Amino acid sequence: EFRWDIPDLHLRIVGDIAIGWGLHRSRDTGPDGIRFEEWSRGTHVCERRDGRWQMIHQHLAYPIDTDGHAHTAR
Repeated sequence: EFRWDIPDLHLRIVGDIAIGWGLHRSRDTGPDGIRFEEWSRGTHVCERRDGRWQMIHQHLAYPIDTDGHAHTAR
């Protein structure tokens, strides 16, 4: 059962443009039956067109730890 949420979602709407950002958490069970949890940081840009919101850009950054700090290469 795949689950995805943004526990600290931030949202800014200005006119017909909306920007959302926050830490993403996804949880699932792999093919081997082992459950896992993965974190990423994401930014989403949406535009209202003909009265409907449409995502026009998305950026995701991996990996990230549960404290919200991006890992750096060593």
